[in-house]
Amino acid sequence: VLIGAGELGSRHLQSLINVENASIFIVEPSELSRNIAIQRAGEIKSFAKTLITFVDAASELPRNIDFAIIATGAGPRLSILRNLVEHVKIKYLVLEKVLFQKNSDYFEAMELIEKYNVKAWVNCPRRMFSAYGALKDRLDQSGPLSMKVTGGDWGLACNAIHFIDIFSFISDSKVLSINTSQLEQKIYPSRRENYIEIYGKLNIFFENGHELSLECLHGKHSMEIDLLCVDGSYNINEGTGDIKLNDILIDLKMVVKYQSELSQIVAEDALSLGESQLTDFNESVELHIPFITSLLSFYNENENSSVDILPIT
Repeated sequence: VLIGAGELGSRHLQSLINVENASIFIVEPSELSRNIAIQRAGEIKSFAKTLITFVDAASELPRNIDFAIIATGAGPRLSILRNLVEHVKIKYLVLEKVLFQKNSDYFEAMELIEKYNVKAWVNCPRRMFSAYGALKDRLDQSGPLSMKVTGGDWGLACNAIHFIDIFSFISDSKVLSINTSQLEQKIYPSRRENYIEIYGKLNIFFENGHELSLECLHGKHSMEIDLLCVDGSYNINEGTGDIKLNDILIDLKMVVKYQSELSQIVAEDALSLGESQLTDFNESVELHIPFITSLLSFYNENENSSVDILPIT
């Protein structure tokens, strides 16, 4: 089952089509999104062999589902999750990030997933890029790690969780605190309607002295990822795939995989092994909550408000 077949959901669909003998149900009431999904699915060779059924609501789904992806925006995700598990028995589930906009939603979602015995993961796919795993293995971690991510207009509010997740994976540590003092003291409208963005530098402190710095600049600036450890400084260029140690190329290439390639792997791993390289749901919740809490406080201070919903997705 794929819930939400818009921009991101249609990319999931392009990949799920390649799962052998799959019957795919898509919950998507929007005619426009359905058309986008079919158009993009048509770009995949195996599309003609795949049984795809559109439905308007979870109540129209079969009662037993092997694998599901919730690919909607963050706002309605909890109600969609609740509706889904109450109508359908699901073995494996993938949720998009950011997971939820309210702290209380995280606790209810954990209760639902436990109550209905669903094995769930969160779609932070950098853990599936083999170079990050290889880099983790070769790093000298006898001292604290420090990672800096800098780039222009990359959507810090929307995408920070990806880097928090991969740094947690590399350092094997949890978030202790987040400092928002170096963010621009202004809330910007996102390119997505009704969502917000932020600029400046976000500093995240992890266990064992590990630190992550995320900086979003205005304008066109290429993404720079620098990872400092006892060995020296690793520079990771996800665009070219080059990885350097102290400015010298190493024998490791960063191969970035797109969603249209990854969802098939996630589904097949779940169905055959009961496992996934993606982040376990409960582990991801532990990374999301301090992030949402700190940004919500920052948002309320700048907007002179006291809301409990952070409008990011």
